[in-house]
Amino acid sequence: MVIRFDDEHLAVNPQEIVKVVRDAHEFFKENKIDERYENLALDLIRRFISREGVPRDVDPFFGAALYLVTRHPWSHPNPLTKTEFATRLRMKESSLEWYTESIVEKLGFTTLHDKSHLPFFMDPKGTIASVVDSVVGGSVGEVVVRGIVTGNTPSYETLAETIADRLCNIVKIVPSAFEQTIHTLVRRKIEEESKKLTDQLSGRKLID
Repeated sequence: MVIRFDDEHLAVNPQEIVKVVRDAHEFFKENKIDERYENLALDLIRRFISREGVPRDVDPFFGAALYLVTRHPWSHPNPLTKTEFATRLRMKESSLEWYTESIVEKLGFTTLHDKSHLPFFMDPKGTIASVVDSVVGGSVGEVVVRGIVTGNTPSYETLAETIADRLCNIVKIVPSAFEQTIHTLVRRKIEEESKKLTDQLSGRKLID
């Protein structure tokens, strides 16, 4: 029997998840963390341990979850460095970095960099990712069918530039500081989506 928790396979039992979340709450309470960030970090912790189990060293793991949610793209400009963040929480920067990279990799976060090369993190289940996926999906569909009608090969580079400009400068769902990174992300998603549509239209079987 497979136990599910919000459509995720559990790596540990629900009681252990609850215990770790409560421990994390105490950690954030001791460090006087704003409740808005705490709630986001607690949910991120819940998502991670549901899939991967409980980390060996929980304090830097809690710190990494907090670091990620405080560096949402909408927090830009956020000049606080990883070194300063680790110092505030009285933990090793190397441990904070290791768990940050682990969460990013396992949960599929996208790292965006501003012009100062500071990292910001886009949650694959967050609003920005949802909007990016929706815009890319709809736009690629339109371009592909237009190509079928006209017989012309679509310019995906032009489409990527248009979408990145729309997201960053028109609807402003992403700060303009990330336009170049968003362009790269969108270009990759366009290629993936166009391949799926092309395979579908050519009658090839799609393998999930």
